[in-house]
Amino acid sequence: MLERVLIAGSGGQGVILAGRIVASAAMRSVPHVTFFPSYGAEVRGGTSNCQTVLSTDEIHSPLPSRVDSMIVMNQPSMERYRKMLVRGGLMIENSTLCGRPPGATAAISVPATEMAEYLGSIRAANMILLGVYLRRKKLIPVEDVESEIRSAFVGKDDSLLKINIEAFHAGLAYDRSP
Repeated sequence: MLERVLIAGSGGQGVILAGRIVASAAMRSVPHVTFFPSYGAEVRGGTSNCQTVLSTDEIHSPLPSRVDSMIVMNQPSMERYRKMLVRGGLMIENSTLCGRPPGATAAISVPATEMAEYLGSIRAANMILLGVYLRRKKLIPVEDVESEIRSAFVGKDDSLLKINIEAFHAGLAYDRSP
């Protein structure tokens, strides 16, 4: 098994957090995992992405030139990274902030920001998309991911944890696949 996933968006959208959660949860059941975050010049509002590689075999490069799956939080990320997706790969887009150009790769369009706003915080859109990804890929036990989400919010406002867990489960339940 080899899964190369890119998560991309703007700083402040929780891109790095989502990737870190995937990597940390995967380490419980996948023999080889790498996580490589990349920040833009600005932390909030600048570009941000991370690549996570999961494999049953040794990983030779933590920065693959092609990815099997892509989660994009906004249009600039879609435009910048979509060519990295392998043919037939999985693309999950935040349709609240992405508009696919004609001829673009088929994607699962999720109004994640809109859904997160309904739950109480647009900053939970990343957890919705993470849930959609894990429902589709089924590579990591849901319990392990939920445990990592809880760990990420230790010492923070309990309402933030609650919203992020709800957002993750909303993503797991989302079913508008192409």
